[in-house]
Amino acid sequence: MDVDKVVAEVAAAVGLAEGESGIRDILAAVLDAEPAAVREISRLAELPVPIVAAACNELRRHGVLDTQRPVRLTAAGRTAAAAAAGPAGLPVSCPECDGRGVVIPPELAGLAMTLQRAADGAPGAKTELDQTHCTVDTKLGRVLRLHAAHALAGQRILLLGDDDLISVALAHFVRWAGNPGLIRRLTVVDADADVLDWIGEQTGSTGLPVELVQADLRKPLPASLAGSFDVAMTDPPYTVAGAELFLSRAVSGLAPEPGRHVFFSFGARRPQETLAVQRAMTEMGLVLRSATAGFNSYLGAGVLAGTSNLYHLRTAAGASPLIAGEYDGPLYTADSRSVASRPYRCARCKAVQQVGPGGRWPQIAVLQEAGCPECGGQVFRPMPLTRRPASPPVPR
Repeated sequence: MDVDKVVAEVAAAVGLAEGESGIRDILAAVLDAEPAAVREISRLAELPVPIVAAACNELRRHGVLDTQRPVRLTAAGRTAAAAAAGPAGLPVSCPECDGRGVVIPPELAGLAMTLQRAADGAPGAKTELDQTHCTVDTKLGRVLRLHAAHALAGQRILLLGDDDLISVALAHFVRWAGNPGLIRRLTVVDADADVLDWIGEQTGSTGLPVELVQADLRKPLPASLAGSFDVAMTDPPYTVAGAELFLSRAVSGLAPEPGRHVFFSFGARRPQETLAVQRAMTEMGLVLRSATAGFNSYLGAGVLAGTSNLYHLRTAAGASPLIAGEYDGPLYTADSRSVASRPYRCARCKAVQQVGPGGRWPQIAVLQEAGCPECGGQVFRPMPLTRRPASPPVPR
């Protein structure tokens, strides 16, 4: 089997922005994890679930992957992929933390149970605000990452959007530590009144005052918050505009001296989008301290396999926001989506089905699960995109 030829043909068929290297990443992920669900391959390859599903269908057509689910290599595919991958079985990832860099100690088991109860009763995620709740392990992981980076004790912390309830985790952590004064100031800014009300209920008994501010971050931070914090944390909408706006508000909220902390969660994007976000960081004077792939896990799979990366940034001298005034452009995923639908052709009967928001098949996974309405087939191949102009943002 000529792996190079297969990779080139599959990359061309799928139209992958990452090109042939993205297909090689998918093959490497399958080799490491087989048999595995498409979601797991997506997580390991850091590519969207629909793209991985389409690539896997093409790899099946070339005899690299078996037709059975979950995803697995054929004997010939395994031999070829292993030859291209080099030595296997080398223990290069930490078995305790799976490469995330933090381990939740058993002493925090009780705290985890408290946070699980808070998460279970939290308001439902509002998709129009790009909300997706993170797991309890991720909540604790972020708190411990702050602690390990000396960005917790004695610090003034600003959370920009908090449907993940990190403020609740922080408040109960300092209560567990027996020191409500551990954090000097904790402020949450969120547009969602339901989230703020729930945070207030869940932190009231901890002894740590939590300042709750309802505000739309399309507008500048209130004057009382500007230049007042040592640490900012945000998990914005996963669009370039969302990253630029929320990072701008984070920089606006930090004290002007260099060395202030920004903890920024953001999902894997296509290369040009990732480049744009990294360029924005640099232009704002944010220096990369660390980046941990797949640090955050979220409830529900989503197109990014329910994970995102955690960036730890520090401010350089003269750091300043890209967006200082009001912002009225597209922000959330639905605002900036230019692709209305994508046609998929059934591999068995060649019938074409439109897949996209607002239609019968909002995602390719839904169509695959239901089967082709004409013949029941479950293998579909993507066709050229159908586009429409981006919708204007909805006034907020």
